[in-house]
Amino acid sequence: MVRNRLQNKIAGSELTFPVCITAAVAMWWWPQQAVSALNLVGCLLCLLTAFVVMETNTRQHIIRIRTRMMSCVWLILSASLSFMHPLSEPLVAASFLCISYMLLFRCYGKHRPQLTVFHAFVMLGMGSFCAPAMLLMVVPYFLYIAIFMRSLTRKAFWAGILGIVVPYWCYGVWCFAMGNMEDFTTRMANMVNCEMPSLEAITSLPLVSKISAGIVALLSIVSILHYLNTNYDDKIRVRMILYIYVSQTLLLLALLVLQPALYQTTMALLVASASPLIAHYVSLSKGIVNTIVFVVFLLLTTGMAALNLCPALLTLL
Repeated sequence: MVRNRLQNKIAGSELTFPVCITAAVAMWWWPQQAVSALNLVGCLLCLLTAFVVMETNTRQHIIRIRTRMMSCVWLILSASLSFMHPLSEPLVAASFLCISYMLLFRCYGKHRPQLTVFHAFVMLGMGSFCAPAMLLMVVPYFLYIAIFMRSLTRKAFWAGILGIVVPYWCYGVWCFAMGNMEDFTTRMANMVNCEMPSLEAITSLPLVSKISAGIVALLSIVSILHYLNTNYDDKIRVRMILYIYVSQTLLLLALLVLQPALYQTTMALLVASASPLIAHYVSLSKGIVNTIVFVVFLLLTTGMAALNLCPALLTLL
């Protein structure tokens, strides 16, 4: 009989999800301590995204025990990063990415996946308005559909191309109708505008950003290593889905290093991609060593939240 450790008990508890919602809402309002329309809508969008993440796990059985830990990790990490609190580009981009994942996973093994592929790429295209880096995911998405989802067909390929183009086509038509094509051309130019990687750009990031990025990266890498070491316990379909999360997380970690100017949007996308892996680790890890690691995770996340929500603490470092 396998003994459930602290992290397993927390993951399987019915109280974990409501406690995380309460903690996330409290952290959401702590920095401004006043009602703000943008923060209210941002909080609602974060909660809605948590239910999208929950629905993804419910449909795909990504974690093989009954748990809502995927949504819990998303809520806590999002609430810990103060730049994700208002209704802004990072939060909106992360929400679109979560919806895109949910649609993408429905393609698994389908003989006619073109409609689902189209919708997944539409979400990816809409998210790229807020985070142009999401356009870098177009080629990996096709690879995921071909290799992991095993459903890439000629019609699905063109459905994906059409899906990524439709948001820009609609925006271009709207700008043309409003007689404001300059906005369209400016946005298109910004899509391909990027800086060359440099050590100076990384060192110029605020200290709290470096600490937050380091903590999320550490959580992600440990979770990835754990999954790669224990993936034989999952069904083939679940392995394919988690391989997508692993690939996306590594891609975003690389982007975080190469394009530190895109820190906020990249971190938001990283939280969306790494949350399922972290939840998988917390829910299914065994042994006293992993329990100690879980406690360290809690302490690190608490410290990250404190530094982001109470900038005055930085003076103590």
